[in-house]
Amino acid sequence: MAAIVFPREGQGFCAEVVVGDNIHWVLMATHSALGPSASFYDVKAKKWKYREWAEDFDDAKGKAENYARKFYRAVGLKEPFPDLEWKETG
Repeated sequence: MAAIVFPREGQGFCAEVVVGDNIHWVLMATHSALGPSASFYDVKAKKWKYREWAEDFDDAKGKAENYARKFYRAVGLKEPFPDLEWKETG
């Protein structure tokens, strides 16, 4: 029987969105004591903008990306949304 491996606190994925000099966001799909979550950090404003619980890492990545795309449109940017490169964290 295979061993069950549980994710560690903070383990997950992150992706950065950088557009010009005004936009620098970090999207996170991480595991906490309460389970997986999606979050969005605005590096320029030094503020967490969004956090939502998710079913798993893929769901968390999707939620973080969807929120970033909506925020991107809301601030009126015309350039296409950049491709995300998700990297593993801790």
